[in-house]
Amino acid sequence: MSSSELPNFGEDVDLTLRHVSRQFPRSFAKALLPNREEITAATWLDTQVTSRQRRLDRVIEVQAGEERRLEHVEWQLEWEANVPERLFEYHVLVAMTVMDKTSAAHLRPPIRTTVVLLSGREKPWPDLGEYRTSPQNEPFCGVAFRIDAVYQKTVAELCGRSSPFWLIFAPLAVDADANNMKLAVDALRGRARGAELEELLVAMVVMADIDKRSRNLREVILPLLSEETVMQNWFYKQGEAKGEARGEARGEARGEARGEARGREAGRALGEATALLRVLERRGIALSADAREKILTCTNTSQLETWLDRALTAAAIDEVLTES
Repeated sequence: MSSSELPNFGEDVDLTLRHVSRQFPRSFAKALLPNREEITAATWLDTQVTSRQRRLDRVIEVQAGEERRLEHVEWQLEWEANVPERLFEYHVLVAMTVMDKTSAAHLRPPIRTTVVLLSGREKPWPDLGEYRTSPQNEPFCGVAFRIDAVYQKTVAELCGRSSPFWLIFAPLAVDADANNMKLAVDALRGRARGAELEELLVAMVVMADIDKRSRNLREVILPLLSEETVMQNWFYKQGEAKGEARGEARGEARGEARGEARGREAGRALGEATALLRVLERRGIALSADAREKILTCTNTSQLETWLDRALTAAAIDEVLTES
């Protein structure tokens, strides 16, 4: 297929990364562990935290040997000034959630945060960052976090990591070119199979769409994939659904009273509802007339976004339409 037939996924990179990491939690957890530890369990925490309308849906509980831990991950297209304080807030909210679930302090798992940077400055980033709440001349209090600037790595460095998950970022590497993309695709085919391989291969195309170095690597990667792999993939179908939904949302917004906030919100809600229905249809999830009406009459965009997130992995409509 030609590149022009494939939707551009650049603006949906966060949703894309959330999808692929949730689909293969063990592979993702293995990517986060500092050592080549054997993972016995990896489960996503689906706790919804509403402080300042932020949802913590990137925390995975990992059991590796005798150790149990929580790994919190933030994808950042670029570094923003408020990242450290935002991570501090997230860390505290996760800790409070754990405290609510486990009264015994010694049974609470440690929490670690990693920021994965996809683009930004050329100057190397430190391995660790921090947000300090204590005075500079006193012992540290606050939160420390890892910084993984994948766009500053080489393709060989990403290939050398223990999990094939990191290979999706090969199009962002400093030395990404036609030859290295072929090497990365071959390496991924040698380390992943079935649905995981297909999802990760197409995720490479998603990363090529956000490459700030503008090397047009999508044109290199697509010929290495079969048309069936691309067109039957969730990313492709989601791109189609989102594109159609946005078109309808724009039309709805134009039809509302100009400049009226309520009209704009109604247009957004209809767009989210249409996207949700398209995703459910593409994933083959049956829904009753009542369920369809509930989606189309919902005007709460936050609720619709939550349902859309759930629809990515749900097996039945009841798993989607539970209240937040």
